[in-house]
Amino acid sequence: MPDLSSFWDFISELLYGKFFSTARDVWNGLMDMCFGVMSKSPQDFSAGTWEFVEKDLYPWALSIGILMVNLFFLIGFCKSFLNLKEHITLELCVETMIRLVCVNALLRMGLPIMKTVFKMAAALTGDVIYMEQIAFFTEDGDIGSHLFWWLLGFGYFLVAVICAFMIFLTVYGRYVKLYLLVVFFPLAMPTVIGGRGIEASAYAWVKTFLSNTFEIVAIALTMAICGRLIAGITIPSNWFTGLFDGANQAFNSLVHMILMTASVKSASSLINKAFAL
Repeated sequence: MPDLSSFWDFISELLYGKFFSTARDVWNGLMDMCFGVMSKSPQDFSAGTWEFVEKDLYPWALSIGILMVNLFFLIGFCKSFLNLKEHITLELCVETMIRLVCVNALLRMGLPIMKTVFKMAAALTGDVIYMEQIAFFTEDGDIGSHLFWWLLGFGYFLVAVICAFMIFLTVYGRYVKLYLLVVFFPLAMPTVIGGRGIEASAYAWVKTFLSNTFEIVAIALTMAICGRLIAGITIPSNWFTGLFDGANQAFNSLVHMILMTASVKSASSLINKAFAL
């Protein structure tokens, strides 16, 4: 007959030990990676990628943007000339020339300005970043903890891995968007000269840039608030709850991971709504 005790021990160890320890290692490892880069600007996050963007992609996009300045200047002039409701006046010509000067100044000073904004966001994130470490309990082997890991051990593992990777992708994916926004800057700014309607592209770029740049500050604040919020939740202790104290602790860490992930994922939409970005 097969040794059922060995099989039982293997299943018990798998549900109560392996899934738990793997979930803890994955979560802690990915959170350490996220916290290691959250206070870094795109220049410091990946020096090689930034050099590629700054030295290769940005000059290429800037050359196209300079050509687009003339194109949108002609578009704006033609729109004004063909507008029968409004005549070409001195004020309109002065406004167009001011727009032209502003766009040329932006194309010249755009990259240093973006670098400064990146540094500001990184410094602000470094000041507010804080995370209350999730308490992963394994020593409290009471009835509650065994029931929890037997019934929900694999589910806990999946939740921990999925939540950790979602936060990881949110934090690291932000840098990809920032690199792309730097490249798109010279292509979006010339639309300011095109006049009403066309200039919306430049305003959309500014809103997207501010939203993605300072999103990391909202994420850092979210993590700090969620950590303190969950850490402050306590359940009255008595002889009955003591039997299920392990399940309570495990459930607390499960809620912590889910709440933090949902809050981090919604940080971008929250900042967009709060500041109409």
